[in-house]
Amino acid sequence: MLVGFKNTFCSNLALLLLFVIGFGLSSSTLSAQANLFNHFSDVELRIDTNIYKYTTDRIYVENEWKISFEYQESNPIVEFRLYPKLKNGEVTPLGLEAANGYKILDSLNLRIDGYYHCKVQFQDLSNASFLNLNIVQEEQVIPIALFPYTHTYATIYPGEGDLYIGDEKTFELVTNNPDNIIIDPLWKQRDGYEYRIHSHNNKIWLSFIPTNTGNLEIDFTIDLYRPNIVNRRPKYKLDKQSFTFNVRGSRLKFLTFENKEVIWETKNPKGVELQIDNHRLLAINKTYRIEATDEAGGPLIAELFTIRRLSNDKVLCMFRPYNYHKISSGYLYIKDGDVAKFITNINIVPEPKINEVSILRQGGSWVKSKQIYPGETVEIRLEGEGLSRTNFQFEDLVDISTDSLIKNETVSHFVLKVPIDIRKKSINIYSGNVKTGVMLDIIEFQRPKELDFVIVEYGGTPVVAKEASQPILHEKTIGDVNVQFDNLFIDDAFELYGKQFLEIEIRITDSRNKLVEKQIIDDIVVCPGSSSPRSFSYTSATGCMNEPISVNDYLSNKTHSLEDWAKIELIIKHRKNVYGGQGYTSRVEIIKARYVTFDVDLSIPAGLIIKKVGEPGFPGLSGISLSMLAQFSFYQRGEIQKLRPFKVGAGFLAKNAFNFNPDAERDLGIVLLGSVYPTKKNRRFSFPLYVGMGYFLNESKFFFLIGPGVSINF
Repeated sequence: MLVGFKNTFCSNLALLLLFVIGFGLSSSTLSAQANLFNHFSDVELRIDTNIYKYTTDRIYVENEWKISFEYQESNPIVEFRLYPKLKNGEVTPLGLEAANGYKILDSLNLRIDGYYHCKVQFQDLSNASFLNLNIVQEEQVIPIALFPYTHTYATIYPGEGDLYIGDEKTFELVTNNPDNIIIDPLWKQRDGYEYRIHSHNNKIWLSFIPTNTGNLEIDFTIDLYRPNIVNRRPKYKLDKQSFTFNVRGSRLKFLTFENKEVIWETKNPKGVELQIDNHRLLAINKTYRIEATDEAGGPLIAELFTIRRLSNDKVLCMFRPYNYHKISSGYLYIKDGDVAKFITNINIVPEPKINEVSILRQGGSWVKSKQIYPGETVEIRLEGEGLSRTNFQFEDLVDISTDSLIKNETVSHFVLKVPIDIRKKSINIYSGNVKTGVMLDIIEFQRPKELDFVIVEYGGTPVVAKEASQPILHEKTIGDVNVQFDNLFIDDAFELYGKQFLEIEIRITDSRNKLVEKQIIDDIVVCPGSSSPRSFSYTSATGCMNEPISVNDYLSNKTHSLEDWAKIELIIKHRKNVYGGQGYTSRVEIIKARYVTFDVDLSIPAGLIIKKVGEPGFPGLSGISLSMLAQFSFYQRGEIQKLRPFKVGAGFLAKNAFNFNPDAERDLGIVLLGSVYPTKKNRRFSFPLYVGMGYFLNESKFFFLIGPGVSINF
């Protein structure tokens, strides 16, 4: 009775646990489902001519309810209709949030029929995971979970024919969606055969190698990226397919190598150690020929030297290839002399060999080159033979390649980052741990830098060549002009320019802009300073000249002896032959300015009004007089040789010097005059207006005067 009670109690407890678990699952499911129904009465998805609804087409997958829909292409355009529930009799405002999985074509808007409408284009549905349409309500996101699927089928059509032991047989896999088939090129072992799924020439192939004779049933399954939907459940595998073949043996025993592939290393005449199936007729310490035909005199493919039998029923041998061979090309015959004793098959492939290197930089095109720069990230393309069967490594470079890059027998792509502080000048490319003999060359950047590192000193405030946009007016004597180089401004941790190759053209012109002297300094090389991560690679031994350049060292007309308003012009530029016609140019003009000058004028005043001090009345006009004045002229500051319209001077006035009337009143006076002149430059004759005062020597009287004159300037 106690036993019966225990059984009854255990049964009831199990039922209770199942009920609780089921209720919990149902509660969470109903909760997730009710969460979306709190906002919408239904969500409708339209793709092609099909309509899918949340109320009728949702499935519970990946622990949540999702709208399932079938697609035909990877980037379809889909229309959504969302039927919102009214809150307090009103429709809640909604918005559509952008996401990586789709591109918005028509934003979410409320239609007159009472539903929200939008249109999006999905991006790469074949690889999309956890796909949601994100709806925004009051700054909160309502995710509408989506589950895309596609209908995929795949099969082979083997036709009629027999298979042979050890002979690889390949069939094309016929499918409506090859991008959805998971490729697995590794051989899978089965009872009596091996098979694999691989791709070649944009087609998918299924290959078999039978290992037993007789009727052999071969089956296989196909894995999918995107599932088929069967009974509202996702199915990521196609149904198992089975085919029956008749496998025939050969008149010769087939011996299998442990490896299906061997690399022919031309520099290794000793060969490669392999294991082959044991057979009682296979002699030890004997050399066999391996040919591609069972007839006598066939071309030699390889030699097989048997060393000893092993405990695993294998024979250790030395395999020496002399030619290439593919398993798909047919059997290989193991011969004693010209007599075939066994058959086998193996891939003999060339050793990896790099024939050509190309480089792609951002924004550029492929260039056949082996030159790379410190600090840059480039894509390297290796072209050659057998490249897919080796692991290439680049000495001291950072390999940031992704799996999406092309890598096959003849081409391999890599994305490499060059350390900015790399010290080596050449980078070896290794195949495994062996040098391939191909190297990449590290070269320094040689790009023109803006001339903000060139400073010109002339006795005033130093000027940066890049910023010298206006002529510099210097009032004092120009003792010397020095060109200095602040090499800390050339390179930094983010931008490298390398050595700067410059030339300076020096031009001296006088006040009339006539060329006096011209010199060119064309051997200037400025190296980046200690702020450069590459400063260790720039040394004085490489021809750098960071010392100041004195302009007077190159001039016959020294700067300290220049006349007023003479000009020193420095044209600083990059040497175009070094930079392929590119570079920067700056022009620095230094002018020796003088704002007050002294000269002597000979003037012929006429019609002067002279008022003597102490005499009554207003005098008449004088006749033609003669004056000689020592005058100061003034230039406008900030302007080049632009005179002000007035002068101040002192001298002699010969009153009525050219008046030959015997009654004319003549006298010689000492005068202090101010004059107003026309401002046109380089005039020998001008017509000033005088005003001033003086003292007549004969009459011993002071006087004031005003009037015009004719001035001769010399």
